[in-house]
Amino acid sequence: MRRTLAFLSVLLAFSTGELCSQAPTHVLVPRGHVSVLFNPSFDSWNSRFGKRLEGAVLVEEEEPLGLDLTDQAGTSLFPAIGKLEEQIRALTGDPSYSGVLGAADGLVVHDVTRIDMGAHVGVLDWLTLGVVAPLVKNRTVFEMSFRPDSLSSDLGLNPRISNSTEVTGFLDALESAYNSVRAHADALCSNSSGSAACAHAESLAGRLQSFRGATEEAYSSSGFFPIQGSAVAASLSDALAALDYEMVSIGLSSIGSGLVFATDWLTEAALFALPTMNGIGIEGFPLQDINGIWELGDIEVSALVRLLDGGRPSAGEASPFVQYGLMGSLLVRLGTGKVDAQDIFLDLPTGDGQMDIEAGISGFLGIGSRIGIRSSARYGLQLPTTLMRRVAPPEIVMPLASTLREVRWSPASYMRLEIEPSWNFSPQLYGFGTYHFYSKAMDSYELTGNQDRNSTVQVAPIFVEDLEDESSRTFHQLGLGLRYSTLNGLGSASEQRPAEVHGRVIYSLAGNGGHTPITTRVEFGIRLFQRFWGSAN
Repeated sequence: MRRTLAFLSVLLAFSTGELCSQAPTHVLVPRGHVSVLFNPSFDSWNSRFGKRLEGAVLVEEEEPLGLDLTDQAGTSLFPAIGKLEEQIRALTGDPSYSGVLGAADGLVVHDVTRIDMGAHVGVLDWLTLGVVAPLVKNRTVFEMSFRPDSLSSDLGLNPRISNSTEVTGFLDALESAYNSVRAHADALCSNSSGSAACAHAESLAGRLQSFRGATEEAYSSSGFFPIQGSAVAASLSDALAALDYEMVSIGLSSIGSGLVFATDWLTEAALFALPTMNGIGIEGFPLQDINGIWELGDIEVSALVRLLDGGRPSAGEASPFVQYGLMGSLLVRLGTGKVDAQDIFLDLPTGDGQMDIEAGISGFLGIGSRIGIRSSARYGLQLPTTLMRRVAPPEIVMPLASTLREVRWSPASYMRLEIEPSWNFSPQLYGFGTYHFYSKAMDSYELTGNQDRNSTVQVAPIFVEDLEDESSRTFHQLGLGLRYSTLNGLGSASEQRPAEVHGRVIYSLAGNGGHTPITTRVEFGIRLFQRFWGSAN
């Protein structure tokens, strides 16, 4: 029973719902034996324990991953449109204007297939050392429908992308018109500074300068602009015509050029390719399915020490009714995995790229020949590292390239609690349940001051707090599994080459944090043992 309960801990080792693997650090290998493990698992999720602000109210609930790509106006997918809207409100005098690209509905499904392979050596009766190397294959299924509405949509692709010469010509014409009005005002006011004509000329020069500045900001703020023939395009043209009329009325030449509006709607195909388009400023790979290759995850090196062993029978004696044990563990998780790429959106990492140090304690209790329960508590300290990140709110799927910065990432420490009751159907066959609790506080980030690239598209100031938001994570998981083992219940190998096979399904039942995935995991594992020295018992 003691050995059976100790080996049950390996089944919890792959139930974390995290991207890192968990070596079976609560399993003592018999002295002189080498244990080789092969544990494939499959995680899938299309939703998360999310949180968001609706008005001034914080909403915490389960939400689909595609929510970040779903918006009836389409503008929330591109935060730079907010700057465009500000400039249009200033130009038209309409404080309620909000742009419309079209209705977007996104679907995102992630899955991770991993194979944990490793070996553990029973150095002494009370000491086991081991290493586990995971191979990870990530996949993202992406579907999205986008429907521009010719009746309500009023934004299209920025004419600077396809017609930059005309846009530049118009802005130059505005600059010349301002210079003309400015010279006219200076001439009037030098002779009669207090006259109505002077005041009118000064006012016109100021308004023309403001119009020119706001128009240039509108063209450069995002990859979008009002579409030709829309109501907002008509309002902008009316505002320009009013300025032009005033210039003519005081004897100056007409501006001689009109606003250049968008002529291309944002189509579904264009939306997918948008990150690759010059002038948009995203500078990334197109939105599409991601079928990753097998890559190395974070390698783990572990040590396990027996602290207490009670109820172990002497040779020839029957097993006592109550058996118990206590073990301590130390694990170092190396940053050998690959972090997610900043130019590939919706991708997943194979590791964290930094080192973790995890200490734990586990206990087990066996009652009779049928009932067992194991519990453990682990605390992990995650060391900081430097990496590149697009500094933007977590709900923005495609941040602009100009947000890319080098940051110092300090992941928060974490805690895991596990309880695993079991029922022995026979000396070799065990059914078990799993409860797993995981909690991690909010990470911290610091800008190092290095910028990876410059973009032609201007953005709002960078706020590193956007990376920290929704970086905390808490979840509760429940699972059921079955294990077959030919290991001796007394804690030693009863056969020349004992083996263990297990399978389990585990589900994330509750949690919070904003981006905590609601995963379903299916796993299978096999462990083979070979004695190289020491006695068989």
